Parts: sequence; structure tokens; C-alpha cells
Amino acid sequence: MTHLGQKLRRRSRALAARGDRGALSLELVIIFPAVLMLILIAVHVGLWWHARNTALSAAQLGVEAARQRHASIGDGTAETRAFLDRAGGSISSRQVAGSRGQTVRIEVTGYVETMIPGLRLRVDQHADASVERVTETP
Repeated sequence: MTHLGQKLRRRSRALAARGDRGALSLELVIIFPAVLMLILIAVHVGLWWHARNTALSAAQLGVEAARQRHASIGDGTAETRAFLDRAGGSISSRQVAGSRGQTVRIEVTGYVETMIPGLRLRVDQHADASVERVTETP
């Protein structure tokens, strides 16, 4: 019985040592794509967030230019386009629109190009403020 017990122990040790071979490779094959996907998602969220903040800053600058006393909506949209040109190409297919009544509103829309072909993230920001006017006090 001792001889059989020793044989069984040796056999179980050999199987245990051989059973883990390739397990790390299999784990990496499963985990690596998920980790890579999370990294790409984080990068795309960062690109979208940057483009969103750029569009909002451009719209705010345009509103400040257009709300002045003798300014027109053309002044505001020109200032918005100039800011977007200076800010780089983070927003593609961009459109700038504005309106002026008692309040000035400028809208910036466009898309963020991503590393995934066919995926374009939409950016849509606006800013508005009341037009400056001089009032007389009696």
C-alpha cells in the first residue's frame, strides 16, 4: 500500500504542476482586450470633453463680442469662428449660428473624430446673455 500511495502522490504532483501551464496566457487573452477597451473609452471621453469645453468657450467669447452696445450677431459669430480656428482641429464639421434680440445666443455644433472608423461623437454647445443697453436715470 505504501508503494501505491507514493505512486499516487507523485502522479497528483505531476498533474498539478502540469495543469497550470498556459493559464497565464489564457488569462491575458481574456483580460487584455477588456483593459484595452477601457483605455480607448477613457481616451475618447477625454477627446469629447476637450471638444465640448472648446465649443463652450468659443460660444461664450462670441456672446461677449455680440452683446456689446453697437455690435452685431456677425461680430459674435466671427469671434467664435476665430477662436475655434486658434483652438485647433478638435472639432470637425463645425457650424456656428447665432441670434440677437434682447438676448444674444450663439450655438456651436460639430463632431469629434475618433480612432474608431465610423464613430463620430457629436458636440453641441451654446451660450446666451442679455444685450447691453444704456438706461437713463431721472
